Amino acid sequence: MEKMIVSPTSPYTHDQLMRDVHALCAAYPGLVSSEDAGYSVEGRALPLIRLGTGPAALLCCGAHHAREYITSAYLMYTVNTYARAAAADRRLGGFDIAKLLRDCSLFVMPMVNPDGVALAQGGLKAVQHPERVKEIMLVRSSYCEWKANVNGIDLNRHYPALWDKKYIPVDKPASELYSGGEPGTEPEVKAVMDVCRRRAFRAALSFHAKGEAIGYADVATAEKTPGAAGLARRLAAVSGYALLPVGDNPGIFAASFETWFRDIFHRPELFIRIAPAAGGMMPTREKDFFQLVWKKARLLGAAALAEISRQN
Repeated sequence: MEKMIVSPTSPYTHDQLMRDVHALCAAYPGLVSSEDAGYSVEGRALPLIRLGTGPAALLCCGAHHAREYITSAYLMYTVNTYARAAAADRRLGGFDIAKLLRDCSLFVMPMVNPDGVALAQGGLKAVQHPERVKEIMLVRSSYCEWKANVNGIDLNRHYPALWDKKYIPVDKPASELYSGGEPGTEPEVKAVMDVCRRRAFRAALSFHAKGEAIGYADVATAEKTPGAAGLARRLAAVSGYALLPVGDNPGIFAASFETWFRDIFHRPELFIRIAPAAGGMMPTREKDFFQLVWKKARLLGAAALAEISRQN
């Protein structure tokens, strides 16, 4: 069996991501392909990876929040693991990966916020305009805890879905919590929305770092997304993650990618926290990736593909 390309046990940078994307496409032609879905504020590519050839499409997004770059490593390791299993015609956890990838396609935007990730990993020296970023309010004590993009807009509070109902505790650009002067203006969010509009995804999964839990509905869109609860229960069963209650406070769930996707497409969108809650707002320890993340999360994609393959 071919050697793994993706290494998830050190801080996963955008440069490493791009090298791995190219290497995976070269190693698995006809199974893995990619395109640039757009570009960040600082011009970093936002790759959209396709794994599989089938018509039933699932979208997975990682690193809306800068400090949660462990989700990018997780998604890339998932692509690598599933591609290798399919090429070798090897099952994973009882799932026939090769068949799933003939019936379905897994689309992955592994790093929605690459500029913010660079800042969280490398501090001000890692961004193009450090003096401008330095003027943005730090809500927490270090750049390691940065969550927003480099314009100081918290991307998962920036989607045009009940945006005016979102609780906004800060009124100017900040390292987190600021939703922007109007919704949907940031290039990273525009790229995600464009990807969703161009393809008929049967479901979407957005990955976040801490909490080991799955959210699947909010009161604004619950009736529009039949099948979401069943999908969530299936993913909880293969991971052991807790199911979150239906969100009932628009101050919390409004303007998120999750609510926007459910509202626009009337399809399930699950919010999945893949790591333990320990460590406050500091990034999850990459060196413990296999114990903290992969042990529970390795079959999430396969289970989701199996579920959407049964839909009409």
